[in-house]
Amino acid sequence: MKRVAITDVAAAAGVSRSTVSNYLNRPEILSPSARGRIARAIDELGFVPSDAARKISSGDTSTIGYVALEFTNPFSGLIADAIERRAIETGRTVMIGNSAGSTARQLEYLALFERKRVSGIIIATLDEIEPHLAAMRSRGTPSVVTGRRPLTAEQASVSAGDAEGGYLAARHLLEIGRRRLAFVGGPFSVQQVSERFDGASRAVREFPGASLSVLRADDRTMSAGFAAGVEMATRGDQLPDGVFAVNDLVGLGVVRGLTSFGVEVPRDVAVIGFDGDDIAAVAAIPLSTISTPGEAIGETAFDLLLHELGDTGRSFDSRQQVVAPRLIVRASTSGSDAPEPDIDQLARPTSL
Repeated sequence: MKRVAITDVAAAAGVSRSTVSNYLNRPEILSPSARGRIARAIDELGFVPSDAARKISSGDTSTIGYVALEFTNPFSGLIADAIERRAIETGRTVMIGNSAGSTARQLEYLALFERKRVSGIIIATLDEIEPHLAAMRSRGTPSVVTGRRPLTAEQASVSAGDAEGGYLAARHLLEIGRRRLAFVGGPFSVQQVSERFDGASRAVREFPGASLSVLRADDRTMSAGFAAGVEMATRGDQLPDGVFAVNDLVGLGVVRGLTSFGVEVPRDVAVIGFDGDDIAAVAAIPLSTISTPGEAIGETAFDLLLHELGDTGRSFDSRQQVVAPRLIVRASTSGSDAPEPDIDQLARPTSL
């Protein structure tokens, strides 16, 4: 069926297209007779007004765009859910795109959202696309970057304390007596990966005789972690006694790869991840992790974007916000499930 257009309504009502537009946006300026004819034409034709078109024409939109990094990671879902929940609470809607870690797809979604005239954009990015975001900002579309520190003070952001989290992870392994550590992750061109490794390296330097090797797992998936675990379990040289995985998915894969070849976790190798995914808590061997609450990142990113748009509902003293990481010890490093910290002890976002 052919979609009924505004010109069809105008013809049926015997008025101009602009008069129908006024009826949809400013009906009070029309006469009762004109409003009645247009209302009957809309009812008879089954015309459905374009909400997006009306908002664009008035220069007002309640829609924001969110570009997720990789929905294969449950952490992205936690952030997206928090953003959508805050949008519903404030009478807004969210358009979501998944870049799957592709710079080209990130740029495609940014262009699409700008064409759709979203009021602002939240984007989780691995790449340095701030010049592109700055250009969009100059054209009237503000943005908030999640998951990494910005390059400039003008770019709003919500990031996790990646270097501090890496330090906490390695420090935990070292404090339980592990000295031959391995970092599983990549690529190091990604800010989050390099900072987590740098934090772990700092902790290792504080313990004489400790070492930190690297196994690349650039996909950051469970299958990549499994392959790394198999490699460690089957190679001829010395097995590490502690593993810091770049995220929980990789960590779960490492545990599975190690145990598939008879390596006991944590007796032989203690393993810790990063993110705080729920799936890590219910694995066969619950995974110790560095938690950076996705809900807090998503909520803060949304509220910070509203602040950039001039909404005074929540004040911020800085455009750069940091969600502090915390250590959660589970069976993969302790040998038994340790109780998690009380929920009231969750770290709150802080400014850089």
